[in-house]
Amino acid sequence: MDDEQAIRELFNNWLKATREGNLALARQCIADDAVFFVPGVGEMDKEAFAQGAAGSSPEDSPINFDLDSKLRELKVHGEQAYLWVESTLLCAPKNGDATTKLAGHSLSILEKRAGRWQIFRDANTLTVVAD
Repeated sequence: MDDEQAIRELFNNWLKATREGNLALARQCIADDAVFFVPGVGEMDKEAFAQGAAGSSPEDSPINFDLDSKLRELKVHGEQAYLWVESTLLCAPKNGDATTKLAGHSLSILEKRAGRWQIFRDANTLTVVAD
C-alpha cells in the first residue's frame, strides 16, 4: 500500500472511531506524543483528545453525534504528511434539548513511525455555528 492510500485508511479509521465510540481504534490513530489544539480548550494530549472524540459508544453517550468530514487536501513529504479536513458535527442531546452545530476545518500533521502513519499534531477550528 502506498503512503497516500495508507493515510486515507488512517483518515477513514479516525472517522470510524469517532462515529462508533471506538476508543481503542482512536488511540491507534494517534502518536503517543501528539498534541491537539482545540478552540476554547487549548492543548490536549493523546488521551484527552481520544477520550473526547471516541470515549463512549453511541449507546452510552447522552448525545447523538452526526459527523460529516471531507478530506480537502493530502500532501506527503517523506516521513511527514498533512491533511486539511473540513467537518460539520451535529450534537443532538438524547433528552430532546436543542441540537448544536459545529463546523470548521482541521489541519493535521502526520508522521510515519515504524512503518505506520499516525496523527502527530492537529489544529482544529470546529466552532459553534448558527443554523
